[in-house]
Amino acid sequence: MIKKNNIKVVDSMNEFFKLSENWNRLLFESSSNTIFLTWEWLYSWSECFLNENRKLFILAVYENDELIGIAPWYINHIKIGPFKIKQIEFLGSPEAGSDYLDVISKKRKEKEVALNIYEYLHNEGNGRWHFLKLNDMPANSFFLLHFLCKVEEDGKYIEVKEGSFCPILFIEEGKDSELFSNISSPRRKKKLKYEMNILKKLGDIKYKVFFEENIERALNDYMSFYEEKSEYSIEPLKKHLLKFLCMANAKKWMQIDFLTLDGKNIAAFLHFRYGGRLYLYLIVVDKTINPKISIGNIMIGLCTENAYKNQIFFYDFLKGAENYKFFWANSGQRSLNIFFCKRELIPILISWGKLIKYGLKLFLR
Repeated sequence: MIKKNNIKVVDSMNEFFKLSENWNRLLFESSSNTIFLTWEWLYSWSECFLNENRKLFILAVYENDELIGIAPWYINHIKIGPFKIKQIEFLGSPEAGSDYLDVISKKRKEKEVALNIYEYLHNEGNGRWHFLKLNDMPANSFFLLHFLCKVEEDGKYIEVKEGSFCPILFIEEGKDSELFSNISSPRRKKKLKYEMNILKKLGDIKYKVFFEENIERALNDYMSFYEEKSEYSIEPLKKHLLKFLCMANAKKWMQIDFLTLDGKNIAAFLHFRYGGRLYLYLIVVDKTINPKISIGNIMIGLCTENAYKNQIFFYDFLKGAENYKFFWANSGQRSLNIFFCKRELIPILISWGKLIKYGLKLFLR
């Protein structure tokens, strides 16, 4: 028997703004607590990336007057052939590379939240959507577990695919603080010391960390360096990060690390420091310095050493299968991509069309 709770649809930025305090309070007490689900991250993302085809669709679940669940979603209006469809997606995606996206639920209320959201989508909210596309959900999400069980119980079909993998380095606590000594692999230590010695011969090497003071200036310097070394425009992302920093600066969630050679930037890492973890969000490296060494590898060694000194023992590389991440990682977390189609004519026709197209590709190859 599902305990019916009140669900409020938040579909305006004004209402979204009013949720800030209760949003983060619920998040901090949930098992989904991550930087990418904070109110500050998703509100600033929404200001930058929502548009006339993307409309807020946040579902706030209340038990009496207590907020116990938040589905941080938007509805993406997409034209496919002659059809106009409405697809539910996570705020924070696809732009900005958010990881660990989930429905936020009060601990031990995950099943209740999942069942109420499921019932809402198939009753009062039935006309608001055609597809549910939720990418990069943690494979161990309690909400997802209960939602999938309900789908199976009702005899419906939901597509579940492997998503990204986030490599993580757990830095063992209790070792001495000599440079790189906290990295257990002899191979890593040998390679790092070798490359560091080569780098030091090139000039004056300095490693700087900006965390509290001058963080806004550091972010602007970082973006300038990134634009100089990258082939891609990051103007929308830059706007988002500046907004996020403005909203979250007092909480000290952003950290930027620079490596300089004779006063010139040769590497910079943008991190988020949150919940006892250091998240490696964005990197830029000058690859012209010396082809025999990896500046990025040296930088990771310095960053993990600094994390260890600051009592942070989880260094999260976030999603991606780049080799350097697995050179360092000793654990990780898998995400899943969910695709759910309503049993209605238009969604079914579109789904069949995609299936036929896929079948033809297999046949022609």
